[in-house]
Amino acid sequence: MGSRTHVLTLRHPALATWQSVLHQVLARRHAPAGSAEGLSATAGHPAMTCTVGAAPEEVAAHGTSRAPDRPKGFDTCARLFVRLVLARFHGRVEEAELLQSELRFLTCDPLWAETWLEYERTHLRHAERFYRRHTSLDDFILPELPEKATVALLADWGTGMPDAQALLEQVAAFRPDVIVHLGDIYYSGTPHEVRAHFLTPFSRVFGTHPPRVYSLAGNHDRYSGGEGYRQLLEALGQPASYFCLRNRFWQLLAVDTGFHDAPNPRELAATLTRLEDSEVAWVLDKVRRADEGLPPGAGRRGTVLLSHHQLFTFAGVGHDARKRPLAVNPNLHAQLGPALPDVALWLWGHEHNVLVFEPYAGLQRGRCIGAGAVPNLVNAQLNETRAGLLPPPGESRPPRRVPGTRLGNDGVVDNHAYAILTLEGPRLTARYYQARSDVLLPGKVPPPGEPLYVETVEAPRG
Repeated sequence: MGSRTHVLTLRHPALATWQSVLHQVLARRHAPAGSAEGLSATAGHPAMTCTVGAAPEEVAAHGTSRAPDRPKGFDTCARLFVRLVLARFHGRVEEAELLQSELRFLTCDPLWAETWLEYERTHLRHAERFYRRHTSLDDFILPELPEKATVALLADWGTGMPDAQALLEQVAAFRPDVIVHLGDIYYSGTPHEVRAHFLTPFSRVFGTHPPRVYSLAGNHDRYSGGEGYRQLLEALGQPASYFCLRNRFWQLLAVDTGFHDAPNPRELAATLTRLEDSEVAWVLDKVRRADEGLPPGAGRRGTVLLSHHQLFTFAGVGHDARKRPLAVNPNLHAQLGPALPDVALWLWGHEHNVLVFEPYAGLQRGRCIGAGAVPNLVNAQLNETRAGLLPPPGESRPPRRVPGTRLGNDGVVDNHAYAILTLEGPRLTARYYQARSDVLLPGKVPPPGEPLYVETVEAPRG
């Protein structure tokens, strides 16, 4: 079953792109019309498992904690191509030339040569990172939310696997007015993956009459340079990677934390992403002007923040100068801290888990909903505070989860999850749903069960 496939996603721009190209070549060989199985169609192929096994230890693999098998027939070639990809990425010209000369004399499966050729083409096409900036503080405001609206939120969902499509079918049962994906189309957001792992599942589920769909940029969406993400925005009619959805009572501010995710694999453990300074000014302006266009005495709009990366976590968001793991991203906290008293709810992804946090670091409600579709073995995710986690100034302890909100599992892998926001005038209700991946089959989706957690907040009144 697709949901049982061991999918590991390498958190490194060059190696994630190599995974993307290898997946595309393998899918083309075995399914010329494209793979309906998404990542699960190729994740178990020896070429893919050997590639993951050959990745250096400092590159974190997301998906499962189980080491992949590495058959002897592919192992040497996989190792050499991984080294070649990294040498080219870091500009080590002599090492790359030496590796290429060695590969000429080895008897490798033609698959590797085909993949390298496609990788070179992809590298040339995606050399420039994509980011669209506002020219006016009034740009990217989308007044498309009715006063009574249903907004569905997915995160880390873009695998193209059967259970991802089935989860979307369950989301469709809520008849959402808007769906927002908080980012990450795997492995590296190439145009092929954007079509196969995002646009095609939406077409299958919603046909020619989908709701409004938006997607943030995660780290994986830009690992191949961002051309696929640019094409996704064009297909969705989305103006930029950050935007504001607004009605009379609420505004949903989507921000781009993916643009500054560190590209250096030796710095990944210390990644402290941030927003562009111009984007910070845009966000703070929306919070300051939350009463814009409202009648006198009508109060202010409530603000919901949406991002891919987390503000804080159990696992640590990076390290300080003394290599101590940090509970809070100091960059994001410094940039958005002035707005936090006015933020009713901040939802993010990145970690493939559901984490409903108690108030922390000036944020009343921080929520991680990154368990969208990547299969995780039970206990592969960190569900308790990491040892030595350093709280931020003003906090004496690490963050804590609201009791009774731990994500369930089917005995083998953790459940997938999503959130449904119901806007009814000044009242917003957030419901967090989970679904066992072993029963998520396209066309045979069970109805949503009871929510894992429910909370209601009110917009500020005059």
